[in-house]
Amino acid sequence: MEVNRAPCTTRSFGHGFAEVDACVHCGLCTQSCPTYLLTGRESMSPRGRLWTMRALGEGRLQATEAVLADLDACLVCRACESACPSSVRYGAVIAAVRAGTRRRSFVRRTLFALLPRRGLLQTFASCLRLWQRSPLRPLRALLPPGLRRMEAALPEVPSAAARAALPRFTAARGERLGATALLEGCVMSVLFQDVNRDTVTLLAAAGFDVHVPPAQTCCGALHEHDGDLNGAHALLQRNAIAFESVPEAVLVMNSSGCGTAFRDAERSIGAPGATLTRRSVDVTRFLLEHGERLAFRPHQGVVTLDAPCHLHHAQGETTAPLALLARVPGLALVPMKDAELCCGSAGVYNLDHPELAEATLAGKLDHLAATGATTLLTGNPGCILQWRAGVRARGLAVEVLHPVTFLARLLHT
Repeated sequence: MEVNRAPCTTRSFGHGFAEVDACVHCGLCTQSCPTYLLTGRESMSPRGRLWTMRALGEGRLQATEAVLADLDACLVCRACESACPSSVRYGAVIAAVRAGTRRRSFVRRTLFALLPRRGLLQTFASCLRLWQRSPLRPLRALLPPGLRRMEAALPEVPSAAARAALPRFTAARGERLGATALLEGCVMSVLFQDVNRDTVTLLAAAGFDVHVPPAQTCCGALHEHDGDLNGAHALLQRNAIAFESVPEAVLVMNSSGCGTAFRDAERSIGAPGATLTRRSVDVTRFLLEHGERLAFRPHQGVVTLDAPCHLHHAQGETTAPLALLARVPGLALVPMKDAELCCGSAGVYNLDHPELAEATLAGKLDHLAATGATTLLTGNPGCILQWRAGVRARGLAVEVLHPVTFLARLLHT
């Protein structure tokens, strides 16, 4: 999708100069950066991009197409934040800069307008499903390149019944231990409503009521990554109000991107976001700490885990998924090399930068094949789609699932 440019000024940073100043240019971030590892170019590293953004903000560097292309090529995986000894919040800096440098194409504006509107999004999904089953689908070769890539990357859209909204309330099974609330999400509700249903099943089986507030909306993560900070903040404010309707509930998140948006909400929008930041927790951490009732059947076959960037790096949750999976009797859980590196999905990155996204995934597919796994687990919708496309293209006999789906299949009922 084409991205038009706007001038970059010091206003592009907001409070970001303090973050840039914290960088000591040690270079520890470079070996965790997928684009630097692919290209070897300093301007494609976090350190180089921080220098570029500072120079743009101070007017020492012109915002040419080449300069901004290197910034646009960042996946915002935030692996550099895990490596940084100075705790530079790189994600916040680049989001602020993109707010001042990007003017979105019609396709991008349309996509971001659809995401918070559940009814329109579901109608759009139904149209896509109809198109995917249409004899006219070969005509996609006539679409503009950006739309053609987007259409080719889409998975099969589930039926309307499979996308049906979750019950607004599901009671705990057995003795009630507490209350939880669930974000259905935008992409999750359209393509992965089965994961949402499995999440409800596990939470109820663990002894928790599950609320799904009707006023909730898209988390705004994709908007923020693209520099649409006003749009992202408005969505966070709407969600803060929506989840105030269940003040006693823990907000259990099953999408790492959405979870990060909520965990960062207080920083993003101040006091109104505090309820999201302080009450949200990843589903694997919650079930690890509160899922004592859950019992699982043994699993046959080798399993490996790929760490979603926004869970591993942005939220710093590195242990809960593995510890929770270890409760499955006899599970052969094999570590995958470079599991903490980005798979190349990164929101809509694989649509904007298909060559870099494919190259980023290629090495990880090699590592997946080396594990001998028949199941790969990852906890983010974009990552699941990216991995499934890569596994299919490589011809690997590997099923790609969300950890919640995997555990729900094995749950003793």
